[in-house]
Amino acid sequence: MRNKKLILIVLALVLLVGVAAFLAGSMFNRAVSPFGLIGLGRSGISTDILSAEELPKTQPEVSGLFVERQDNIIFVQASQPNDDIRGVEVGSPADVGGGPKVEVVITTETIIHHDTTHLPSKRPTIDNNPPIQQTVEDGTLDDLNDSQSLVMVWGRKSGDRIIAEVLVYSNPAYLQKP
Repeated sequence: MRNKKLILIVLALVLLVGVAAFLAGSMFNRAVSPFGLIGLGRSGISTDILSAEELPKTQPEVSGLFVERQDNIIFVQASQPNDDIRGVEVGSPADVGGGPKVEVVITTETIIHHDTTHLPSKRPTIDNNPPIQQTVEDGTLDDLNDSQSLVMVWGRKSGDRIIAEVLVYSNPAYLQKP
């Protein structure tokens, strides 16, 4: 009887320590969200980015790093989280990509936007962390930079490719703090 009680107490303590470790790890590993492009690093403070009204309200079909262009077709290295890489700045080319290369067809009806979101001059704090409003302007495919432009595409899948309806691109160097 005494051994059963001791075993139950030890199991309860192990479970309690496990839950505490999980919660502590979750708190320490919170990353800046959601676009991951804003260069604020992994500070544990989440900054909300409000999508521009011109963009669809659904998730994009693909987002990632622009790799190459062949006439009206672009290739995007799809984003894949790199949680195991330490010391890599969120949104940097080393942090983006790693997924499959996706073919995106641009038509004459595709709406192309350039992300012109401006970052606050000061890092957010727990007490001062207003959401950032994303802004976009008309853009062109000619402004895409190989391995530097980040792309999000909304459209419809057709086999292994995506027929783009809306494309938005940003250049991380442009999004860095002044």
